[in-house]
Amino acid sequence: MLHDVAIVGAGPTGAVAANLCGLHGLSAVAFDSAPDVYDLPRAVGMWDDVQRILANSGLLETTLPVMYEPVGAEFVDAAGKRLIGLDYPGGLITPNGYPVMRMFHQPGMERSVRAHIADLPDVNLHLSHEVIEFEQHHDYVSLRVHDLASGSSQTVQAKWLIACDGAASPVRKACGIDWQSLGYDREWLVVDVTVTGEDRLPPCVRQVCDPERPTTMMPLPLNMRRWEFQLRDGETAEEMERPERVWKLVEKWMPRQDAELVRAAVYCFHSTIAETFRSDRVFLAGDAAHQTPPFMGQGLCSGLRDVDNLAWKIAHVERGLAGDGLLDTYTAERRPLTLKAIEHSMKTGQLIDAFAEMTRGGPEPPPELQAYAYGGDAQLPDLSSGLLAGRDSNWIGRLVPQSAAVVEGRHGTLDELVGLHWAVVSGKDPREALDDDARSRWEKLDAMFVTIPEPSGAMLALLLEHEVVVARPDRVIFGEGKDVPAL
Repeated sequence: MLHDVAIVGAGPTGAVAANLCGLHGLSAVAFDSAPDVYDLPRAVGMWDDVQRILANSGLLETTLPVMYEPVGAEFVDAAGKRLIGLDYPGGLITPNGYPVMRMFHQPGMERSVRAHIADLPDVNLHLSHEVIEFEQHHDYVSLRVHDLASGSSQTVQAKWLIACDGAASPVRKACGIDWQSLGYDREWLVVDVTVTGEDRLPPCVRQVCDPERPTTMMPLPLNMRRWEFQLRDGETAEEMERPERVWKLVEKWMPRQDAELVRAAVYCFHSTIAETFRSDRVFLAGDAAHQTPPFMGQGLCSGLRDVDNLAWKIAHVERGLAGDGLLDTYTAERRPLTLKAIEHSMKTGQLIDAFAEMTRGGPEPPPELQAYAYGGDAQLPDLSSGLLAGRDSNWIGRLVPQSAAVVEGRHGTLDELVGLHWAVVSGKDPREALDDDARSRWEKLDAMFVTIPEPSGAMLALLLEHEVVVARPDRVIFGEGKDVPAL
């Protein structure tokens, strides 16, 4: 059997990729060498645009029980005095339609995402299966897969391969893709506890700029808390992971009798990115394509943005709606944005150190560095390259705002009504503003014609500037409605 897509690695990025492939009508097979989900939390923060990706994939609702909304984020000195930060008003919803940030429990999130794969008839997940090697051919990829439970092996064929096999990615290495370090490598001790007593700590994310030991602390769902302690020169993982050493650090914040230790592990926070995210029929996604310091919660989020960008493009090529060149826009679009996310996270880490030095008597961090604080002026850019109809408007390359909408007499939110289609959006029936040729070409792309009868907020601002706008299946604003992409 020739599958449309093979996915190597079924962590959160690979599992979401499998779901997206199925929803876009692609047949897919995913392999993971582990027998089950890794049962300890790792990534913990999810931005609003990524919540939207999960919602549009039918994956958010069942993940909500393992999510928690923080009330803000701040940098504080060793005494807990706020240096800079922001608070989220209760019920705050962004133009994407979701809270700014939700904290989540990764094992629970992964199990929820994997459970949805069983509902997709043309998508299969194989656990305890290791991809030993692969070979690219003219029009397909063959994979040699070893069943770790039975000891048997088989050859699997797919038209495309998505590598979600982690930072050490054997697939990336086999493709000979260069792995670029951006120069930020720091060791931190990550500690998770379950709170069993009273939790008196603030319900926000905190960067404690203590010159003795910079520390991150954050609330997590399921009555959990996380601390990240920066290691000093000479400290070793073996020393810092000992329970007594861990508790000596944690007890500054929470009595031992009020918490149970879940895990303590030293991680080296890296800043790395692949030279390209594509090698012929192979695509890199998630940690296989990039690693990000965790200070801004961009690591897993970037991986889910990767596969949201990629899945619909593969589907368009397979359905004959686009040529193979569309897939080159994956690297052109995702790599620059991911690079900015990594740089933003690095700057946030540097700001923690700079504030710590300030409390030691050093200079105040310069304004251009303070811009990378929570709520600072430095923001991640919008898409500016790839499949866009020029850059004549500041809206092009941004995500189309969520809004109440009408499609063919059906009422709901824009995302609910559009699904994973192109959207032609206007304050009235957008077909009235299009000539016959443009309308026909959008129909051939299965576009949804969306009316916003009472625009407000960001959608109002958008439609005051443009009579008709077009959003891609990943919700990125492509351009004005009279422009049809030369797919």
